[in-house]
Amino acid sequence: MKPLLIIPPAPGRWPALRDLLAHEGAAPVADLEHRFVPGVAGGQDAYAVIVSGGQLLSVAGINKYGDLGVLGHVYTRPEHRGRGYARKVTETVLGWFEMTGGKWVFLTTTDELDEGLYWKFGFAQLHRAEWAPHNRLVMVRIAHGVTSEPLDDAGDSTAVRDVGRVEWPAIVALLQYQAGPDPRVPLAESAVTAEPFTLDLLAHQDRGSCQLKGAFRGQRLVGLGSVATDQPGSRTYAMLIPHADTPPELRAAILDLAHAKGYAQVDFPMEALAHV
Repeated sequence: MKPLLIIPPAPGRWPALRDLLAHEGAAPVADLEHRFVPGVAGGQDAYAVIVSGGQLLSVAGINKYGDLGVLGHVYTRPEHRGRGYARKVTETVLGWFEMTGGKWVFLTTTDELDEGLYWKFGFAQLHRAEWAPHNRLVMVRIAHGVTSEPLDDAGDSTAVRDVGRVEWPAIVALLQYQAGPDPRVPLAESAVTAEPFTLDLLAHQDRGSCQLKGAFRGQRLVGLGSVATDQPGSRTYAMLIPHADTPPELRAAILDLAHAKGYAQVDFPMEALAHV
């Protein structure tokens, strides 16, 4: 069977996709619903599916921002495995990614699965962290001829603006090369948890419990900040990524945002952990 390429928004496809991926957690499914039903303004997403009789048998998707991408939701119904469907849908979305100017595509998997599929497509291990029951990996596939890392070509001047789901691939990419908010957590561990962590942040923003700001140098996201906007009283909490050498413009913007929300005091609790 030949895969069908879907470019969201595509609300008519959502019920079948939700049925196929019902086993995934709440945050990934909510993210998919945002992309397929109302759509994400400016989003560059593509999903390859194999369909039979109106039922989706297999899927793979890439969320893209500029030349960065995140591959995910690679899944085939158990009763249809062993027929090469995962390979076909993955080939399809990777082909789309390359044709639209993609250079770096990341995925999170386990060391149980990577040998079976992803090495064959040119992915290489970027990070590995010990985990139970299976160790987690981040793998990256780099376009032919590209020898640099994404942050190598960041510009000199910094601009701070709101960030959301459209920039999600850039947020995930940032956490592959810069440490997360907790100074006690090594880079490899924060990298392999970047996808669920940042989807959870976006869900909190959707609920109005926080607001996110990003620091950009050229097209590259070089810092991420979050401030809690649902705290009672005059005191709130904020978080910065990376936890060290955060762009000063981002810290200033987070403080300005908190003060505009009526908070007189802004605490950065993760920073205190550096001295614990």
